[in-house]
Amino acid sequence: MMFLFCNEDRKKKERLNSLLQTTRNLIKNNEIKDVRKNPVYSLIRAMSNYHLYDIVRELYEDEEVTDVQSIYKDIGEYLINSNKLNNCKSFELGESNINIDLSKDAILVCAWNKQRFVDALLNIGQNVGNSFEYDKTNHMATYIFPIGLTIVYNGNHSSLSGILKGEGTIQANQTYDLVPTYDYMYFDGIYFRNKINDEKLYKVERFEIGALYEIGRLLAENGIR
Repeated sequence: MMFLFCNEDRKKKERLNSLLQTTRNLIKNNEIKDVRKNPVYSLIRAMSNYHLYDIVRELYEDEEVTDVQSIYKDIGEYLINSNKLNNCKSFELGESNINIDLSKDAILVCAWNKQRFVDALLNIGQNVGNSFEYDKTNHMATYIFPIGLTIVYNGNHSSLSGILKGEGTIQANQTYDLVPTYDYMYFDGIYFRNKINDEKLYKVERFEIGALYEIGRLLAENGIR
């Protein structure tokens, strides 16, 4: 049994290395510094979509749904101001009004109620004569630098409908920058670890989201955000 776990861990580390090499190849062959215009963003969006569609599957199969805090944890925000990192920096959320295109940006939406999901599909969208409308008091999201990932934490069901129907725009009302954390921690394919002493900080539940954290490191090293 231990061998099986070790073999699985090794495969995850190999997957991470392969993914990061692909990322390097995309980065080195262009000079675009805006992440959402850079070819690497197609890879970032594919990885976020992998889990977005898994969240949809959880809804229609009546499984326990992904909660937004677990997404924040897997992307590394969990350790804001953590004493585990032995640092004195404060990685605070920033204010924002960044426009997010539901049809083409990398977005994670943690819809949690099957009936509300169904109702949103039935009642929101150009195909039902009721185009998606952004509501500042309802739609709230965090934009993650430098990877350009948006995590919706309010207005989830209508936002998910907009994404699936490829229409609508919202604004991210806050931002979180991963860049300061790269001095203190890293994702090894399985765990977030303290960069100073390699101590395990916690296990990442979703490999692709943890991998996005390390893609962000490469983006930061190349001035892309």
